[in-house]
Amino acid sequence: MTATPPHLRPPAGYAKIGDGEHSEVFRRGGSRYCIQLFRPDTPLTVERIETEYAYLQQAYSALPRLIPRQRLFTDNPHAPLAHAVLVKQWVEVDTSRPLHLLRANDLTPATLAQLNQFVAITRTLLDRAPTEETLLPDIIDNRFRNLALDTAGQLRLLDTNQLINTHALRALAPGRHLDLTRRPIHAMVLRRLMFLDAAFRGRTCDQLTTDPVYARYLTPAGFDILFQASAETGEPCGGTHEAATAPPRLWHHR
Repeated sequence: MTATPPHLRPPAGYAKIGDGEHSEVFRRGGSRYCIQLFRPDTPLTVERIETEYAYLQQAYSALPRLIPRQRLFTDNPHAPLAHAVLVKQWVEVDTSRPLHLLRANDLTPATLAQLNQFVAITRTLLDRAPTEETLLPDIIDNRFRNLALDTAGQLRLLDTNQLINTHALRALAPGRHLDLTRRPIHAMVLRRLMFLDAAFRGRTCDQLTTDPVYARYLTPAGFDILFQASAETGEPCGGTHEAATAPPRLWHHR
């Protein structure tokens, strides 16, 4: 791993706590905030960071605590993002309760209601994608580290800096379905959203395959791939009429 470039050095007393594709995250012990510094080669821009954050706040306004507060500091809105500093609210994540290991009966009614509302809003964004330029939150990271519960049991979406566009979904001709090989990111979004639907809303696999939001993008073979493919336990959802209480292995990992 390369050293942090001099112009990205954090203030004294800040330690690196995260290292992503485009940035590094630093925090001073006990602080209610962390800072995010972006690498010079990031394709992200100041405008994109601010626009997508505002989009998420509006789209998920019914869940006011979902999106951690943040503010981007820059001398020039047209300057490279590497010259800016993003200050974000620090969220104490409950690392003992990742969502891929939980089910509805593991959650309080309030937390379950938050998850159900998150799924409903995200499904709406997906449903509008063929006709509108919607953006989808990043819920495809490994082991549900981005969509997570904090130590108070609140649902939080930690990374708001790179949303998933729906251009490929709008580009589908009428009657055509998503090519899961060519569009792995969108395939992972569908897979994760169906997992949340099954694990926390009690949807069976039969119900998922006949759901018009998912069936618009997936063939029967596509559903089978997302239900069955896995590298860990090989326990598919199946397609029975029983509730999908045990997640297919594919939904555990990217």
